[in-house]
Amino acid sequence: MDKKEADLFASPTQPKSAIKKKGNPTVVIVAVIGLIALAIFVVRPAVLGYGIYQQAESSNLTVQDYAQSMQQLSRDLELTKANLSSYSTFTGALIAQVDEKSDELIECKVQLERTKLGVEEAQKQVADKETEIATVKSETQNAIDQQVAEKTASLEQEKAACESSLASKDTEVGDVQAKYDILVKNTAKSICCKAKVDNPQINFYDVVDGKITCLEQGTNQLSC
Repeated sequence: MDKKEADLFASPTQPKSAIKKKGNPTVVIVAVIGLIALAIFVVRPAVLGYGIYQQAESSNLTVQDYAQSMQQLSRDLELTKANLSSYSTFTGALIAQVDEKSDELIECKVQLERTKLGVEEAQKQVADKETEIATVKSETQNAIDQQVAEKTASLEQEKAACESSLASKDTEVGDVQAKYDILVKNTAKSICCKAKVDNPQINFYDVVDGKITCLEQGTNQLSC
């Protein structure tokens, strides 16, 4: 038995210094690291290889066929990743376009709201102007109607005054005409009755050029 075996089978009654020497932390850490390295580089590949072998056995494939299948799957995976990357790029571009169009749509909506507000303001201004025009038109029409009424009343008064004056003048003219007729008749009687003595056929008279003319035939009957 060598020294290491003697240390392993040492009696519990050995001095405590020997126990402390065997339980050195550095040695323990190195041992743990060695076990981990062994598990990574030896045990894990062995386990993976055995697992692959078991899968190949269960799928009725040889290890070579299984490896080719795994390579094909790996290539398909890489192709899928490439396609996914392309899709991701394309999707990113679409998202960028959608974002751009969304911004444009938002701007259009803002512009539409501004246009609606502008239209509403213009409609309000038009309504205000129509109201103002209607008010001015009504006031103007009222003023015109008032002026027309005043002028009409004034003209009616003037007409009444003129008619009254005309009636008065007609009366005066009638009086003058009556006086003139009497004067003419008396003058004709005075002249034509004397002429009738010389010409008994004289029975009428008339005024010709402002002079009394004695007639045998006429419209004004002579009365002697």
